[in-house]
Amino acid sequence: LLNQFLEEPDYNISVPTYAAKNHILFGYSGKAEDFVIETLTTLPDSVKTLMNKDREKDTINFWLTPTDIDSIIFKVTNESLKLTDTFTVKTRKLPMDTLNLVPTQSRGLDFEKPFSLQASTPIVEIDTSFVQIMNTDSVAVPFKMLVDTILNTVALDFEKADKTRYAIQLLPGAITDFFGEVNDTLNYGPSTPSIADLGDLTVTIEGAVSYPLIVQLIDEQGELLKERYATEPKAFEFNQLEPAKYGFRVIFDTNGNNKWDTGNYLKKLQPEEVKYYPDLIDVRAFSIYNETFIIQE
Repeated sequence: LLNQFLEEPDYNISVPTYAAKNHILFGYSGKAEDFVIETLTTLPDSVKTLMNKDREKDTINFWLTPTDIDSIIFKVTNESLKLTDTFTVKTRKLPMDTLNLVPTQSRGLDFEKPFSLQASTPIVEIDTSFVQIMNTDSVAVPFKMLVDTILNTVALDFEKADKTRYAIQLLPGAITDFFGEVNDTLNYGPSTPSIADLGDLTVTIEGAVSYPLIVQLIDEQGELLKERYATEPKAFEFNQLEPAKYGFRVIFDTNGNNKWDTGNYLKKLQPEEVKYYPDLIDVRAFSIYNETFIIQE
């Protein structure tokens, strides 16, 4: 039996660089939680700093309020490996990164997910009094507004009705970033599809099954769409799906950490087992599908 190892690379830290006047990038490989970044340069009391992980890349963002310092010396320490690196980062003539908010949804509203905006600079404060959501009948819709500091997104969570267009407005002051900048007036008009135009899929896993496990719904290209986690036998429901062909895979989460672990060839650690359902399911509108995946030994 051959296993493919897509193992996590060994620790390495790249030379940090300025991406903007208020933004320094620390590229790395390995795990972000394995190292600590500190400034050896004494910064003026007026300079505030904040760090967060990039949404998509193996990069730590180091944000700082404007300063005239020519260079900053950083120390990066990996305690577990007893490694310390020192970097001098010289300032460059660059513009500031400013607050920009973009919806995370490329199409209409998903019944299962909130309406979300991702920010280009760190979000530090929200104010619901500057936000309003109205339905097609111009009736105000109750909502919750939440910040995800890891993904640096703002979510507007509200109950969605079938085949309904919503008017979402954020006035200046609804969102404030680390630099004190607030959003411009933002207006969005997302809508939900008709439930009659969607299909439902229920998956049952049987056979040589061990728990916990993760069932992931994927598209024809194998891209992850949705996932369900279970610590005991249950039916896995994926409802209100756009008509398309879908597949799914089962990850046996041996260590119970809610994700697939890739293993490490050099450390002789096997990747967690993944089983792919052999067929694509052609989900059509206003249809219900029940699929049983029997896992073989």
